[in-house]
Amino acid sequence: MGYEIATCELAEQRIVSIRERHPQADLPDYLGKALGELFGRLEVLGVAPAGGPLVIYHEFGPDSVDAEVCVPIGHDLSTSGEAHTRVLPAMTVARTLHVGPYDEMGQAYRALTDWITDRGFEVTGPPQERYLNAPDEVEPAGYRTEVEFPVVPKAVAVPA
Repeated sequence: MGYEIATCELAEQRIVSIRERHPQADLPDYLGKALGELFGRLEVLGVAPAGGPLVIYHEFGPDSVDAEVCVPIGHDLSTSGEAHTRVLPAMTVARTLHVGPYDEMGQAYRALTDWITDRGFEVTGPPQERYLNAPDEVEPAGYRTEVEFPVVPKAVAVPA
């Protein structure tokens, strides 16, 4: 699959989130459970999401994944348990759209990291996945996920 990649400016965004570390094999169950909890909390509070859900992968190791499941919101709200609110800072991201099953997103990550290196950028934070539709809306071949890396232009040494 060919990927179109570009930089994009993201405004700061308030989110409600749950962050946990899990073995890679448990990741799909954790994501589903956390999203259900977050959307359920918003429904109880009468708060509409301010955008689609996203996951920030703070660390993706060989044995476990540190993932923050997030739902954008328009204002602060009370949280309890594992849910917290915070503001994601404004940032520039390199972004591409992956269409297809989640287990094939490695292609998008490889295309993005190659593009970032080839264009003279450096990654400044953890990758994010923004889910544009849900598994109960379409078949896996129709999943639409934006994959993003925060980036800045790589510093260039100036000769003395």
